[in-house]
Amino acid sequence: MNAEKREEELIRHKIAYAYLELLRKKARDEISVTELAKAAGVSRMAFYRKFGSKWDVVDFYLGGIMHWEVAWDERNGGDLNIWDLEYGTRFFKAMKEHREDILTLVDRGYATLLLRVINMTNENAGGDMSIRSIERYNLYFLAGAGFNAMLIWLRDGCRESPEEMARALRDYMSSGERIRRGRLE
Repeated sequence: MNAEKREEELIRHKIAYAYLELLRKKARDEISVTELAKAAGVSRMAFYRKFGSKWDVVDFYLGGIMHWEVAWDERNGGDLNIWDLEYGTRFFKAMKEHREDILTLVDRGYATLLLRVINMTNENAGGDMSIRSIERYNLYFLAGAGFNAMLIWLRDGCRESPEEMARALRDYMSSGERIRRGRLE
């Protein structure tokens, strides 16, 4: 990455972290772009060169977590398989690591955006599926179940390990698969 691109990414990150800090103290509607830019140490113009809205700032932050910490597999230069236990473990580890930020964003009205980013990540990692395939809904069942379980787990203080949570989610999805086939094992 060249120096100009690195500087651009640094500015985007500064804005995202400044917004998270402001959200810890105020509701999102009480935070102006001017206040956010000032907190990040950039001009309003710089903010709008990097983002179209505060929503875009959160999308950038969450997308980075989901891509780099959850889905990206540096071993093969691609995405992990969404159905692998490692994918689930990495998801819960990332959510635990960013627990305070995730809960702040959810409490400030960004739960829908978080679920959208999780859905998009699952779609990318899930591979090619026909739009006509009923199986593609498994991606959304996984996202919804994982999202809801993750929120309760974060609010409860992450008592179980990320590995235990990933296994529980896998087992849940597997039991649903057995039920769907007419067998409860």
